[in-house]
Amino acid sequence: MTASDEKSEAQEVWRSLSEAGLVEIELDEFAPRIKEVKRMVMGHLRELLNFDTGIRERDSAASSLGTLRGLELKVLENAPKKSEPSDK
Repeated sequence: MTASDEKSEAQEVWRSLSEAGLVEIELDEFAPRIKEVKRMVMGHLRELLNFDTGIRERDSAASSLGTLRGLELKVLENAPKKSEPSDK
């Protein structure tokens, strides 16, 4: 992969994150947004599986789902704990 390809890929990732609304959001908004993006990617993957598309795009969508799940778990793990109401 050339430096130009890497730059182009990085720009595409940034554009995708921006369109998904994952740029400049509060930490507590990440988990719901990630779930929304996962639903979108799963829908796209279903479409790809129904059509005779190349395996590369399907692999990319499946890999994206794995990455999103890992990100989702990390965000949930590091999310501030909500305090429980006291029993008074």
